[in-house]
Amino acid sequence: MKTIRVMVTGAGSGVGQGIIKALNICKYDVTIYSADISPLNSALYRTDKSLLIPKVEEPKSLDLILDIITSNRIDVVMIGSEFDLTFFSTNSKYIYSQTGAITIVSPIDTVKIADDKWLTAKFLTENNLPNAKSFISEDINEVCHKASEWGFPVMVKARSGTSSRDVYIVNNMNELTDKWSSILFPMLQQVIDIPSQELNNEYTCSIFKTLEGSIIGPFFARRTLKGGTSWHIEVKPFKKLTGILLEIGNKLDFNGSLNVQLMMGADGPIPFEINARFSGTTAIRAHFGFNEPELALQSFYYKEEPIQPDIKSGMAFRYHEEVFVDNVSTSSLGKNSQKGVVRRWF
Repeated sequence: MKTIRVMVTGAGSGVGQGIIKALNICKYDVTIYSADISPLNSALYRTDKSLLIPKVEEPKSLDLILDIITSNRIDVVMIGSEFDLTFFSTNSKYIYSQTGAITIVSPIDTVKIADDKWLTAKFLTENNLPNAKSFISEDINEVCHKASEWGFPVMVKARSGTSSRDVYIVNNMNELTDKWSSILFPMLQQVIDIPSQELNNEYTCSIFKTLEGSIIGPFFARRTLKGGTSWHIEVKPFKKLTGILLEIGNKLDFNGSLNVQLMMGADGPIPFEINARFSGTTAIRAHFGFNEPELALQSFYYKEEPIQPDIKSGMAFRYHEEVFVDNVSTSSLGKNSQKGVVRRWF
């Protein structure tokens, strides 16, 4: 079986690092090319090869990325940054025609639905799926009227973004108007429940759709958040979530990984965010037996239909870690492929 050359974009992000970790424990022989726009991202110093790539919005970025894929004979591209999704979804067929590299990415209409929380809410509503009531308007008076109608607290959030950036629970009109004016494209949403530092009512779950259209999973996890990142994660079969996850999976046109975040409401689970991509808990899912990068290689590269994996139960706890690269300076970063070291402190 040949060695598969996999390029992971956004390698310095939590999602990119999760993809890399999952690839490192997958059953296939892979050479990992960590790719990022900045030489200051740690994952560039933890993989077989590292690549500096342009921002996708830069002029001639497509030509430059095609050259990088071709010169490094990349077989598969996996997306670790939400900012890359639209570019690679739009250009995936052209990239394949020019280089033969397969990009694991969903159709552009699905990327748009998942990237915009207002479009996510519309998708759920139009498909008669549970969701938190949402509202947008350019008139702050209409926004205040709607918040008064719902009753405080309410949530003010940006229509796009990750890791809970620009997401606020507000308790009165003053807080509402203050936060609303601070966000570029805001939306109003009912609060399902107040996020807690206890493992009780917030879930991050995943399903995987194969090349043949079969759904693998679901993978269930309950979590707490720290700085917008899943911090304590409990993995076990929360069967009460199965129905809503499969309904979403059957009604949304996606490829590969789909991450769904939910709260438990009074009448059952309510999804509030959908990510049509690998997500920040990819490595955790891989450890417990649901290795989405491995499933992607099996389905989209080898064209083999995966079987349902045996998912273990357990807990995951996160902590911070350093990567050390000796005898370099900022001026020399990105000019060599020196591999960094992670010390074993424990």
